[in-house]
Amino acid sequence: MAGSLSTPNKIKDVYTKLVWFNTTDSKFYRDNGTVDVEVPVASDLVTNNILKHNTDATLSSGDIFQLLNNGTEVFSVDAQGAVHLYPRTSAPTDNAEGTIYYDSSNDTLQISIAE
Repeated sequence: MAGSLSTPNKIKDVYTKLVWFNTTDSKFYRDNGTVDVEVPVASDLVTNNILKHNTDATLSSGDIFQLLNNGTEVFSVDAQGAVHLYPRTSAPTDNAEGTIYYDSSNDTLQISIAE
């Protein structure tokens, strides 16, 4: 562990998921194994009821937002703003009006509407 708590706090090295509060800058940090990384908190992510995230640098590839269900990506937005839905081979169990999903069996985008 190379973060700021590595020495002399030997206990910290046992716990790889430790998060701490820096009273100097009033921010939370975690050790990623190499450096201390700032942990965003709710007040940084939500302003005026808008969820937002601003990257430190301009991204040209990869995802900037992901939702995962037990480690499986079910929704993402890439660096170009494209939305990606998890491929499904059948309708979801909650297929109420307004549900949108990608049917990979038929290669179609399905939208549930009231009849």
